[in-house]
Amino acid sequence: MDSATAGPHARPTLECDIVMKGGITSGVVYPRAVAELARTYRLRCVGGASAGAIAAAAAAAAELGRDSGGFEQLDRMPQALAATGPDGRSTLATFFQPTAAGAPLFRLLGATDGRSGTGLYAALVATLLRGYPVRALVGALPGVVLVVLSLLGRGPALWAGLVGGLVTLVLGVALALLLGVKGTLARVAGDGFGLCTGMPGVDSGDAAALTPWLHEQIQAMAGRGPDAPPLTFGDLDAAGITLRMMTTNLAAGQPTAMPWESREFFFSPARFRRLFPDDVVDWMMVHPPAPEGGPAAVFGTRLLRAQADRAGLRPWPAAADLPVVVATRMSLSFPALICAVPLAAVDYGQPANRDAKDAGATWHREHPEGTVEEALDAVAAPAFTDVWFTDGGLCANLPVHFFDTPLPKRPTFAFNLGPFPPGREKDPDQSRNSYLPTRNGAGLQTDWYAMPTQGAGAWAAFGMRLVSTAREWVDAAQLVLPGYRDRIVTVQHDASEGGMNLSMPEQVVTELAERGRLGAVKLVDAFAGDRPGQVPAWGWDNHRWVRFRTATAGLSGWLAPFLANYRDTTSGGTPYDQLAGPGAEATLPSYPPSEGDRELINARTGTLVSLAEDWTGDDALTARAPRPRPRLRLVPDDGTAAGRQTEKA
Repeated sequence: MDSATAGPHARPTLECDIVMKGGITSGVVYPRAVAELARTYRLRCVGGASAGAIAAAAAAAAELGRDSGGFEQLDRMPQALAATGPDGRSTLATFFQPTAAGAPLFRLLGATDGRSGTGLYAALVATLLRGYPVRALVGALPGVVLVVLSLLGRGPALWAGLVGGLVTLVLGVALALLLGVKGTLARVAGDGFGLCTGMPGVDSGDAAALTPWLHEQIQAMAGRGPDAPPLTFGDLDAAGITLRMMTTNLAAGQPTAMPWESREFFFSPARFRRLFPDDVVDWMMVHPPAPEGGPAAVFGTRLLRAQADRAGLRPWPAAADLPVVVATRMSLSFPALICAVPLAAVDYGQPANRDAKDAGATWHREHPEGTVEEALDAVAAPAFTDVWFTDGGLCANLPVHFFDTPLPKRPTFAFNLGPFPPGREKDPDQSRNSYLPTRNGAGLQTDWYAMPTQGAGAWAAFGMRLVSTAREWVDAAQLVLPGYRDRIVTVQHDASEGGMNLSMPEQVVTELAERGRLGAVKLVDAFAGDRPGQVPAWGWDNHRWVRFRTATAGLSGWLAPFLANYRDTTSGGTPYDQLAGPGAEATLPSYPPSEGDRELINARTGTLVSLAEDWTGDDALTARAPRPRPRLRLVPDDGTAAGRQTEKA
């Protein structure tokens, strides 16, 4: 047994799942937190969004490489992120390297560091002048001419000319800078709506960029050499490790969990080489998913792929073959800072595309021996439309519902990030800068945010709260649910830490990392206790009991309206008990089961009705149940419930 296997991360007997919240540079909280948990727990399911997706990918890779020192590498990551290079900037600061088009606006972020008030405004103006010097000179020229001409005059004309010239100069420069910013924004949109691609950019010398560095770290923590194939979701699945990440599909307008089983998407190798290392793109090109279905379906798939190939597109890999770094980067596409990721698909809502699909199927029926190459020249191709994917935190910044089951057999820990509550300041003792509810009545209060109502700045605060509420209300509601809140540790930070602070000093990074580690200690103490795996801890038993009470109370609440509406005869439609139930024989309007299955459906419906009668006859399951009480209801699947197995045996 080598030293890594025999060290603090030797194989533990307990298991857990982890979900981590997004927060850009706040992600430095996670490496030591995960490494601390890994001392007591084996990681089975790991997930996150945005910066939390980076931590999730690193955690899954470290679990895969546990025996080769994966968690030791993860534990050292904050130190590496805080290390300063020859230019005096930290590794973390140099991750974000702007494109040539976006550099003038990206430099504004550096101008804001440590400044406020007049100093901040002066720094922003100076940065804009350096970014658009020619435009500023051209804009200043009319004012300069007026000032020079006014110097030839005397008396009131002299002063009027000077004032008019200076005003013209200022307005001219402001207009020139505004036009420069407008032009930059247009070019940045063409680059993918982000100042940085994640790959090497300008102003950074030989410093490592985010995506290549992340790819290298994932490979190393998984115990893979530099020439090994990219780590894929299939590699993790084969080792009993489930990894999920959230991204946002802007074309569909919804959050989407990765990896997905859908085979509708394609990617452009040329565009992807701007976003990912060559070996990752090369892997994706030679790992298309196998066509599915009968001969006609397979022919249709091959024809569509040939049409896509003519457009410079390749099929998106199957879930098992998708490199982990690709999904991670698609989750970490913070709007405006890091560009979105373009895929392509056919929008069959367009009549022309439906016609093209039908034409291909018709051609194949009429030419059953014909080849794809012949069909390619005989029928029109559909139009492939860009589908942009942006930051997963846009809709689900803390996807705490990942890996959720009615009755957990292992804890699913979640790491939340948030500001210090009112009246609380950062404590020198980092263990006091995180919060985990340890009593059933704790953690019930949601955060309140007071907004100013005076001055123009009040509009900015109002707008930010509108966006924040739309983004995070689901996450916030789950933070206080019974059976959720006791497994979520909130790591607190102030305005100078994490977030858009791209150039945090080494001391700040170190403190945040230690804060995260001590937050993990609280979870271990509550759920594993003093004798992990030997004596059940009160926190874990209580969590399971709370989940049982919550699940059964929710089921009881669901059964009551089910029973009432099942027996209803006022709907004007065929009564439910004639559609399904003992002796039901009514003609079914759609989705007809086989004769044998209908008999089973009728019998099981009868059993369900009897169960509902028993459960709604008293309040034993709902009286004194944990509050606030959640409701059971059908919700759209974001990819976490269907298609991908999230619970391994």
